[in-house]
Amino acid sequence: MKYSTLIVASLALMACSNNTETSVRPDMTTVQAASFFMGETVDYGYGEIDGPRHEVSIESPFAFSVTEVTVGDFRSFVEDTGYVSEGICNIYTDNQSWHIAPDRNWEHPGFAQDDDHPVVCVSWDDTQAYTAWLSEKTGEAFRLPSEAEWEYVASTGGIEGDDGHVGHDEANIGLVDCCGGVVEGRDQWMETAPVASFPADRFGIHDMRGNVWEWQADCHQETYDGAPLDGSARTTCTTPGKHVIRGGSYGDAGDYLSPRYRLPGPKSQGYFTVGFRVAQDVDQAS
Repeated sequence: MKYSTLIVASLALMACSNNTETSVRPDMTTVQAASFFMGETVDYGYGEIDGPRHEVSIESPFAFSVTEVTVGDFRSFVEDTGYVSEGICNIYTDNQSWHIAPDRNWEHPGFAQDDDHPVVCVSWDDTQAYTAWLSEKTGEAFRLPSEAEWEYVASTGGIEGDDGHVGHDEANIGLVDCCGGVVEGRDQWMETAPVASFPADRFGIHDMRGNVWEWQADCHQETYDGAPLDGSARTTCTTPGKHVIRGGSYGDAGDYLSPRYRLPGPKSQGYFTVGFRVAQDVDQAS
């Protein structure tokens, strides 16, 4: 009788463990291999960037998380590991341009967030700790998207409105004249919106444009000269310590929402407009 009780207890513990691992695994959607032309030399008023235009051939399928990593997701990671983010968060205010706010962090970004909002004030280093934990927890390899993968999805996802632009009915975005949140149309959030509050793109992915900028796997280089042509992430740059950020946020509009627009961010610092989503390689035999 005692032996039977022990077996039942052991099975219950195993089931609990498996449920925990399953619950932390994000919903993923597969994107098939493809070739596309990446980049476009543009001068936004401070020199030519985002080029040269070049063909990239992504040779294998890959997967993106359907939504950005949420506050609740990140909290699960922190509570499970005891991880402590450095909490270096950049913000701007009406009276001051970008600066580090010592009292801001992923738990307290300066505005109210529920667990289903995208986590912000996380650094690129934080994303690496999170993806390592997620990989160990699920037994699957997770990573950040490469910017080639991200640009392919964002540029072909087809979320633009009838006017060919991403507006307040398609995404959580901000003022036309930078910067700050605004409420208009479907967009009812001054800051972050709950993930998946707007329609998914043709791949089934939400919030590729707007809501929050997203960290990429790639280090940041001003141009694509010498960049990988197979869709993989660039790992060597002349500006070490900076990584690519893409997608625009609740405080941006216009050019910032272009699928080709990219910015650098110090990998050890976060921003109250920047979060991330995860990606995976897909086994073609599965």
